[in-house]
Amino acid sequence: MTSSGECLAVVVDPGPRRTRVRVCGEIDMDDAVEVREDLTAALDASRNGLDIDLAGVTFCDSSGLHVLLDLNEQAREAGKTLVLSALSPTVVRLLHITGTRGVLTVQDQLASNSPAPDEGRGGCGSPNRPGAPAGFRMRVRRYGPTVYLAPAGELDLDTRSALDGIQVDLDGVDVVACDMKRLTFLDVVGLHGLLNLTRRLAERGIAFFAYNWQPQPRRLLDLIDGLHPPAGRDSPTRLLRRLQDFAAAARTAGAAKARPNVPRRTAPPPH
Repeated sequence: MTSSGECLAVVVDPGPRRTRVRVCGEIDMDDAVEVREDLTAALDASRNGLDIDLAGVTFCDSSGLHVLLDLNEQAREAGKTLVLSALSPTVVRLLHITGTRGVLTVQDQLASNSPAPDEGRGGCGSPNRPGAPAGFRMRVRRYGPTVYLAPAGELDLDTRSALDGIQVDLDGVDVVACDMKRLTFLDVVGLHGLLNLTRRLAERGIAFFAYNWQPQPRRLLDLIDGLHPPAGRDSPTRLLRRLQDFAAAARTAGAAKARPNVPRRTAPPPH
C-alpha cells in the first residue's frame, strides 16, 4: 500500500544517564534543521549522551548526514558520546558510500550485514513512489507523555491517510498538541480525518489540542458548524477548537476577575 504524504517523527526518551532518541521517516534538506534542533536539545539535556535509533529512517541525504557528524563532534567536545543504536538499510548505504561509518559509533555494528536499499527514495511519502502525492508533511515529536504534531501543506482526499500512522507509539501519552501554523489547506475529507483522530485519542484518554489555525482551515470549521448546528452545546468541530475555547474562557474569566478591582466613580461629597 502506498503511503500518502511524508512523515517525520522524533521521539525523545530521557533516561538518568543517557537519552534515547528514535527517528522515523525522511530526513532531507527541508527537515534537517528541525532534526538538528531536536537532537541538539536532547544532547544538551542528557547527562552522558545519546543513543539514536535510525531503523525507521526511509530516506537520508547529505543534510541528515551532516547533522549526525556535527552532533557527534558536539558530543565529543562536551565529554559525551553519540551512539547509533540501530540503522535502516538506507542509512547503512549512506554511511558506506560516504566513507563515514568509521567516524560514527554504531552499537555492535548492528547493521553490518544489512542489504543496501534500492535506488530512489523509499518508505513513507516517497516522491518516487507511484501515486504518492506531494504537498503534505507531518512532523511528529514526542517528549515523555506529550506528542507534538506539525502538519504542513494540504490535508485532503489524497493525503488524509497520513493521519493513520499517528496512532503508533502513543502508549503512555497524555497530551497531543497539534500546531496548525503550516497547514495551508483543509478539505472535508481531511477534516473528517482530524475529527476521527481526536475521537480515537479521546477513547484512549488522551487530550488533543490544536492551535495556530490558518484562515482557510478555520473558515472550513466555521462552515461545517454553520451547516450542522449542534443539537446540544457541542459543535461538530468542538474537539478541534478546545484550545481556542480554553483561551476564550480564560480571557473571559480574567476580564471578570479584573472588574471588581476597577475603581468605581462616585459622586463628589456635598459641600
